[in-house]
Amino acid sequence: MLRMVWSQLRNTPGRSLAVFAAVLVATTGFTVLTGAASTSRLVAQGSVDGQFRPSYDILVHPSAPVAGLLDQTRPTAAYGGIGLDQWRRIERIPGVEVAAPLAVLGLADIRPDLRVDVTDQIDRSAERQVVEVAARISGDRGLSRLTTAPTYVYVSRRPLVPLAGQSGRLYVYADGTRVSQSTSAAECPGTGGGGTLEVQPDGRRRQVCQTAVGSFDPDARRTGVSDMQAYQLLADGRFRLASVFTTGRPASAVPATARLEVRLPAVVPVLVAGIDPAAEARLVGLDRAVRQGRYLTGTDAVAPVPPFNRLFPSSTAGPAGRTLPVLAANDLGLDERIDLAVSRLTGPTADRVPGTATEALWTLLRDSAKTPPRAVQHDLAQVYRARLDAALAEQAPLSGILALLRPGPLAYTQQPDGVARVPPRSGADPTDPAIEDVWRDSWLGAGGVGTADPVSLLGQSEWSVTPVGSFAPDAVDAQAAQQALDLYRPAPPVGADARSRDLLGDRPLLPGDDPLGYPHRPPGLVTSLTAAGELYASLGSAMTAAPLSSVRVRVAGIDRFDEVARERVRMVADEIVRQTGLTVEIVLGAATVRSPVLLPAGPLGRPDLTLSEARTRKGVAAEIVTAVDRKNVLLLGLLLVVCALLVGNAVSTAVRVRRRELAVLACVGWPGWRLSLLVLAETTALGLAAGLLGAGLSGPLAQLAGVRVSGTVTLLCVPIAVLLTAAASTLPALRAARTRSAEALQASAAPARRAAARSVAGLAAANLVRAPARALAGAVSLAAGVGAVTLIAAALWAFDDGMVGSLLGQAVSVQVRGVDLVAVGGVLLFGVLGVADVLYLNVRERSAEFATLRAVGWPDAALNRLLIYEALGVGALGCVLGVAAGLGSTALLVGRVDGRLAVLALAVTAAALLLTVLAALVPAILIRRLPTAALLSDE
Repeated sequence: MLRMVWSQLRNTPGRSLAVFAAVLVATTGFTVLTGAASTSRLVAQGSVDGQFRPSYDILVHPSAPVAGLLDQTRPTAAYGGIGLDQWRRIERIPGVEVAAPLAVLGLADIRPDLRVDVTDQIDRSAERQVVEVAARISGDRGLSRLTTAPTYVYVSRRPLVPLAGQSGRLYVYADGTRVSQSTSAAECPGTGGGGTLEVQPDGRRRQVCQTAVGSFDPDARRTGVSDMQAYQLLADGRFRLASVFTTGRPASAVPATARLEVRLPAVVPVLVAGIDPAAEARLVGLDRAVRQGRYLTGTDAVAPVPPFNRLFPSSTAGPAGRTLPVLAANDLGLDERIDLAVSRLTGPTADRVPGTATEALWTLLRDSAKTPPRAVQHDLAQVYRARLDAALAEQAPLSGILALLRPGPLAYTQQPDGVARVPPRSGADPTDPAIEDVWRDSWLGAGGVGTADPVSLLGQSEWSVTPVGSFAPDAVDAQAAQQALDLYRPAPPVGADARSRDLLGDRPLLPGDDPLGYPHRPPGLVTSLTAAGELYASLGSAMTAAPLSSVRVRVAGIDRFDEVARERVRMVADEIVRQTGLTVEIVLGAATVRSPVLLPAGPLGRPDLTLSEARTRKGVAAEIVTAVDRKNVLLLGLLLVVCALLVGNAVSTAVRVRRRELAVLACVGWPGWRLSLLVLAETTALGLAAGLLGAGLSGPLAQLAGVRVSGTVTLLCVPIAVLLTAAASTLPALRAARTRSAEALQASAAPARRAAARSVAGLAAANLVRAPARALAGAVSLAAGVGAVTLIAAALWAFDDGMVGSLLGQAVSVQVRGVDLVAVGGVLLFGVLGVADVLYLNVRERSAEFATLRAVGWPDAALNRLLIYEALGVGALGCVLGVAAGLGSTALLVGRVDGRLAVLALAVTAAALLLTVLAALVPAILIRRLPTAALLSDE
């Protein structure tokens, strides 16, 4: 038997080489592409392990559980609701590494100094003059614009007497002058009177109204009401502000300055929150993000300040003020620009200002001629930063705060197209004194959204915030894939369509000075829980008993994403619920996704925008690992099928061309089992040789492809090759066992009659039908390649925006795309080789027929067309099967079929058909080399 096997292999080198090459290509390719799939999974697992974990694993909050995506505001959504005792119980639960509490106090109205130097506009020779400071405010990336009412500066060489106080129904001025309140109010209607008095040369005193009013409509307060600030130009060339309350001090006690700097109203709403400094440092490294000053301590508490300070120049004697120690963010992520035009009014306008009533003053100033303006530009974020730096340098309060505003959560309205709509502002009364305290200096405060609950601080004492240090939000520990879970640096919304991105200038949308504006604000001022508790106690708030808004929990002992880690977190979450009854959200393995949001048009010119808002999707890491595993299993399954078909087709053809030989052996008495053993022995020997050579080639080929193949997998080349050839030879061997000598010889001598074909295409179809198993094998091989291309392309798309739709998914996609393309390219190559093999074997088996066609005058072009038609027939069948398999696998892997896959399927089909036509070139060359005379003589 062995001698006969060797004789067959030696005497039929072409047939043996074909089987050997098929097994070598299949086994080597399978080994290398198995390494590619393994590399893909290792890279994906490594990417997940490097980015699967946010700063905390469990979010504990008092609200109802959230179905679906988590908003970025979830940790800060509640104002209290969790007691300190509940937090302490969470800390003591076994497995809890860090439990960081957060007590959201509300939005504070931080008022940085916005000063404009107008000294260069002063005509020092003029007796009286008026300088105009006209402001144009822009926010929402320049889409919201407001031209505000100008601020006017009245400068006079004549004595100016400011109001000092009040006695009954009389205004008392700094020089002792007393004026009836009703008389003063009548001179400046709508303002209450009390304006600075200018002493005329004849000794009379005329009031300079504090405001010029174009409209008393509350909605026009930013565009129809101008402040009038009065300064006296002293003999020494210095300036003294006269329009201040001096609390009984003489005018000479008001400091004079060499430069005339006008203060404009400005407010920066900042979210204030209480933290446990030690827990926050352990959880997110907030202490390492400090850039100036020092970090908070657990003992930082509210401190008293004198009853009068420069932050409250309007205050009178009263309860002592209190200061809240805070760690302040040095970057609040603001977007608001103030463009100023400074000019001096010309003509007799200044002489008519004293004694002119508010409404007449508006018209007078508005219609006056002006000098060419000087442009000055300010950025609200820079103004805040400069004030923070000054406060830290002087160890002084950052700002006084008048109220805490507590915006409610946004109740998005779901649109029919699935886009969530941001609701308009509701439930907040701008005339509420507490809200007015925050809003009155907000330029863009007309376009906010949502609701608010104000808490006034003025009824208790004068409050200010004093920074002990500043921190950089960008320096807080955070993973890029979990931006939506970042407390201090949340991902801002961006344009979701080309129009919105163009309107925003391809920049994210950031908040301005509107306390209820969109998007939400992260905590920008953090204080200790000790200080927060004192603030609650001073207000008599019921929240003192349960001040915490949320607790962020990190579980100990987790360094990679696997079943053990998930179970450990689940057990801790269950114990938190059991001991506290609070709501828990497991965010281990979560990632940021983008959700479409419609922001309606604003009242200041901003058009409606379709935005992409960052939210948190839970369980993303598990989905990614599962999806990669499914993809690799499907890909390797397709690869195995293609390899088996390639080898099986070669072995089957080898048996078919040996029908006469096997018939002769049957005639001399060989039993069926011995014929099967002969076929299996020949093919197994070829498989063994191909496996040994494949083992030697696997390493270099894997290195060339950029994948890792282990030594164990390389050694498996040999048994894989033997088993593959044995399995592929089983059916041909059984067919050989059923060989009957008379039937085989008769079939070889007198082939069955076939229906006559009337065209080249008909002849091609008849040839394919003649050997349907072989044609189907080629089609299935191509189908596996087409299906793999469809599947991998769909998976790559899905990683970007469908299957997980997250930043973590995108990171994994980038990492595994290269090895996936290597794998799918190999499968597609094997599929095309399968088609080429079918065509090649057809030509070899039907060489006499092709010789006959050439002898009767068929040109080479007609024969080539016949081969192309056969290739297209096999290719079309393979493409149909492949697209169906690819779409079905995509539905299994991704969970849905994207409409874009139809275009992809057409493109893959066209490419596959082109490759099958190119695969017909080898058989076409073979036809030209057929020995026509020899073949006809054999026939």
